[in-house]
Amino acid sequence: MKNEKSYSESVKSLSMSEMKNDAVVQEMLIDMIIQEAVLTTKKNILAKQIDEALDMKNKPLFLKLSTEMNVLLKQFGN
Repeated sequence: MKNEKSYSESVKSLSMSEMKNDAVVQEMLIDMIIQEAVLTTKKNILAKQIDEALDMKNKPLFLKLSTEMNVLLKQFGN
């Protein structure tokens, strides 16, 4: 006789597997939200610094900050 799982054991096993998958998906979504928050914060800080450099007519600082912004945008695919 084969060692087969009962229907209830099979359903329980499937349910546990789905819960693990749900946890993985939730973890991925949380990571995405955190990354988005970090990106948004960095972009906002850089944008403010770029505006201040423009107000001060500080071209070297503006170019430096603009380069940083471009690198940041490329890293996050925007």
